[in-house]
Amino acid sequence: MQVVIITQANVGRVSRWRGERSGTHTYLQVMLDGEWCQVVVTRSDPACLPPRSLRLKAGEYVWHPPRQR
Repeated sequence: MQVVIITQANVGRVSRWRGERSGTHTYLQVMLDGEWCQVVVTRSDPACLPPRSLRLKAGEYVWHPPRQR
């Protein structure tokens, strides 16, 4: 599985998100260009990531960042 950082440059290519549980941890993954990728969560661009409550949720969902002004 490919590992990616979600930024303003590539967030538009994300079609779905999911939380994948492994033991006590939930890992954030994205469907990017038709392939599931593991997301490295950084503090550099938090507006590109779903809220923490969704990131910790197991299962698939659709989320889009708020529009930039």
